[in-house]
Amino acid sequence: MTLPDAPPFGDAANAFQLVQARYGDRRLSFQSIIQSGARQFTIVMTVPSGPRIMSIEWHAGAVTTRKESIAPSNLSAKRLLADLMLVYAPEDELRAAISGGKLVTVGDRVRRIFRDGRELIEVTRPAGDPWSGEATLTNFAFDYALDIQSRRLSQ
Repeated sequence: MTLPDAPPFGDAANAFQLVQARYGDRRLSFQSIIQSGARQFTIVMTVPSGPRIMSIEWHAGAVTTRKESIAPSNLSAKRLLADLMLVYAPEDELRAAISGGKLVTVGDRVRRIFRDGRELIEVTRPAGDPWSGEATLTNFAFDYALDIQSRRLSQ
C-alpha cells in the first residue's frame, strides 16, 4: 500500500480509540487520540491510562513520528497509518492506494484484500459512522489482528 500525499480523512476523523492488538502469540492494548483537519492528521498513542508510546503527524507529503522509549522497536508509523487507511479511508482512496492486490467490499462494512486468490486482509467496520463503534482488522499475511473500539470526540 502506498500512502497518499495527504491524509484522506478530511476533518471528520476526530476520535478516541481503545485498541486490543494481537501479533502472533503476543497481546497488547493501547489507546489513541486522533485529530484530523483538512490537511493534517495527528495520532497520539498511549498505554491505557499511562505514558505516551508514540505520536504521528501526517501532512502534505510527510509523516513525522516521535517514538518514546517504551515503544516497541518494530512499531511502524507508516504501517499504523496503512491499517487506518484499510479501516477508515473512503473506498476510492483505498483502491488508489492498493497495489498488487484486489479490494473486495461487502456493503460498507466489510473490506477484503486478495492477492493471487489468497485473502491477505479482512476488515469489518461499524455500520453508519465508521469512527463510532467497533472495527476489526485481521492481517493474515503478517499474522496480526486489531480490535478497535472508536468513539467520536466532541468538537
